[in-house]
Formats: sequence, structure tokens, C-alpha cells
Amino acid sequence: MVSQCAHQLGVVVMGLYDDDAGAKLLHRPPPPVVPEYLGTVSEFMKSEASGWILAIGDLGARARVLDGYSESAGGPMIHPDAMVSPDVEIEEGVFVGPGAIIHAGAKIRAHAIINTGAIVEHDCVIGRNAHVAPGCVLGGGTVVGENSLVGIGSTVLPTMVIGEGAVIGAGSVVIRGVGDGVVVAGNPARVLTKT
Repeated sequence: MVSQCAHQLGVVVMGLYDDDAGAKLLHRPPPPVVPEYLGTVSEFMKSEASGWILAIGDLGARARVLDGYSESAGGPMIHPDAMVSPDVEIEEGVFVGPGAIIHAGAKIRAHAIINTGAIVEHDCVIGRNAHVAPGCVLGGGTVVGENSLVGIGSTVLPTMVIGEGAVIGAGSVVIRGVGDGVVVAGNPARVLTKT
């Protein structure tokens, strides 16, 4: 999806790093350029590579890469089919997927992912390196902490605070705040583990 978005925006993806050696089959943009598989994320960290860093789906791996990467990650990269209010603040390295909607006053911090069809309502703050998965709905004024994951199809009621490193299970309905490093799931979301 990121390769396709890049192609639509006129960005050529020349190569990719991925811990899955079969990844080259998953990241095929339309011809004329098929990206070269360059190695694992660990190999990237040892390389002299430069350019945009966007498509690292594993939050831990992405955080390690971004913390060790001295250059700007480029971006943001906003899919042409996304709808983003003109007053939204979006920092570098952010990816906004197709069909995503980001409403007025939202703030999307560096390297966050707002995935396919996610809805980020007014005045939300999405922390650095957080991932709002496909089909999520975040009510107005929600805060999602750094390095957190809001799972596929989850709903977070307005003004909730999701702590740093928290994980919201797929399809959950969050009706109260979630602490740092806490994993919740269900409808309503209940605590599964705490760090």
C-alpha cells in the first residue's frame, strides 16, 4: 500500500528493507520500477541508506530504526484518497492511508501511521510512532500516546487518553482511559495485561 501511494504521488520506491525475505512480493508498485529487496531492518541500521522511512509495520522495529536514524524521514506521505482538514498538523514521516479521514484541529506526530479507512475526529493528538490501524474511529479530543497501537476496527470514545506503548485489541470499544503499556481488548475494552 505504501509503495502504491508513493507511486501515485510520483515518488519512486527503489528498494526496501524488511525482516520478511518474501516482502519483495508484497510491496510491488505498478511498473516501471519494481523495488529491490535490500535486506532486513537490522541490515538497514548498519547501512548508509537514506530516504523516506515509512512502511515499518512492527512498532518496536520502527521505533528502533527511527531512534537510530539521524536523517529526516521525509514525508508526510498522504494517500490521494485520504481526506485531511487543512488545519491538521502533520509531522515528518507520517503515513496516511487511502480512505482515512482526519478532522479539524488534529495533531499527528512524527512517524505515526493513520491506516486505511481510519477516522481521526477533531482535536485528536496521535503520538510519535503510534499506529491507528485500518477502520478505527477515534472520537474527538482523543489522545493516543507514543508507540501505541489502536487495533483494526476499534472505536475509542471522545476525550479518552491512550497511554504510551498501549495496545488496543482489534474490534475493541474503549470507554475509559488506558494507561501506559497496558493491553486492552473487548467491548467494552478490559485490561488483559499491564507492564
